[in-house]
Amino acid sequence: MGNYYMDWTTPSRIIGACLVLLLLVPVADGQGYDGAKFLRACNAEVKQRDGLNISEEESIEALWCVSYVSGFLDALAVSELMAPVRKAICLPQQGITTDQAARILVKYLRDNPEKLHQSGRISLFVALAKVFPCR
Repeated sequence: MGNYYMDWTTPSRIIGACLVLLLLVPVADGQGYDGAKFLRACNAEVKQRDGLNISEEESIEALWCVSYVSGFLDALAVSELMAPVRKAICLPQQGITTDQAARILVKYLRDNPEKLHQSGRISLFVALAKVFPCR
């Protein structure tokens, strides 16, 4: 068998661009969940992490937040590996926890209530880009 060498430069840029576009493409229900849903769910996650008692409904919301934010961070990490081009978010080398990302989103949405009607995934992207900008 011969040696195979793949130049990932072009495919990785295409994949990276596709991942970014996926963040911006509307889903079946319009723009996905809005910021109000993210604030409610991630606020429940923060309360739970802080050791406060939360209802069963809030527990489900917290799980939804953790799952969404964790998936978002995973996709961000994969896109950085696949397409090391100009980025809007530069996480610390050691990364961040899902809890930290949820807290950043909650703070952003509390500080910007006029954004609650907008797409939550865009709010998460903007919140992380403001805290971890690339220089």
